[in-house]
Amino acid sequence: MGPLRFERDARTVVPEGLPPRLLDGEQSNTSLVYGDAFILKLFRRVQYGINPDLEVPWALARVDCPRVPAPVAWFWTTEPHKATLGVLQPFLPEATDGWTLALQSLSRGENYTDESYELGRATAEVHLALAQAFGSGPPDPYDCGRLAAAMTGRLETAAHQMPELVPYVSRLKAAYAAVAARGQGRQAQRIHGDLHLGQVLRARERWFIIDFEGEPARPLDERRRVQAPIRDIAGMLRSFDYAAHSRPPWRSEWVRRCREAYCAGYAAESTWDPHAEPELLRAYETDRAVYEALYEGRTAPTGWPSRWRRFARLAEES
Repeated sequence: MGPLRFERDARTVVPEGLPPRLLDGEQSNTSLVYGDAFILKLFRRVQYGINPDLEVPWALARVDCPRVPAPVAWFWTTEPHKATLGVLQPFLPEATDGWTLALQSLSRGENYTDESYELGRATAEVHLALAQAFGSGPPDPYDCGRLAAAMTGRLETAAHQMPELVPYVSRLKAAYAAVAARGQGRQAQRIHGDLHLGQVLRARERWFIIDFEGEPARPLDERRRVQAPIRDIAGMLRSFDYAAHSRPPWRSEWVRRCREAYCAGYAAESTWDPHAEPELLRAYETDRAVYEALYEGRTAPTGWPSRWRRFARLAEES
């Protein structure tokens, strides 16, 4: 792989001798915590180029976005091509991720609307900061057609690999056809790319957004390209539904309130309501559901019937 290169932010001092510990749990990378002060993420799937989990937080730090922990140090290799290998960031020892908090809310029969509203505001803040840091492009008059074609292609590929999806294909394609009929899409910009309740942390009564790597299985160029912010919103809305299904009985009212509160918080901060574009929102949610079904079919076959019930309901709503 060639020699390693190490860089750091000179404004942050990292003390020597911090005791390390390995984080457990389901992760796509390896993470070590040093003295409950810093966390080192080592990327398992290395691709040539700068990793978005270094590129994006570093850019957001330059525009003073407080919702995203800034990189402290990082290392990479230049041979045969430059590739990011790991990033050191501040660790929030008192933080709890949004997924855990949502499950606690469901288990206790509590509302999650206040947290969802504030999470929507935090998402909008980060989107606005991303547009400031990277800029945004004008709407593409052919974007919706290309988007619908790509989503349809992913659905057909998933159905080919998983025959259980076949009964839902025609109804889900209708959601994509509605997007294609729109013509022009929204302004594109850099986004998170894989936003869900496991990618947000609650600490000191504030939400923080982490893990900007995107979906690691996708090519790096695809994860770094500009996209519609509504994709992130759809991912979070799917995550509320996903959490509710993991704590039976199904609580549709809990999900509805979380979704509405999240979108209301986003609209309050960005002045744009995601509900104003229902076709796009539905298509992105459907595309995310196809990704989830394919991922779970490969990695987590147990509990499959409940997952298909969730997927079937989404298809019926399309």
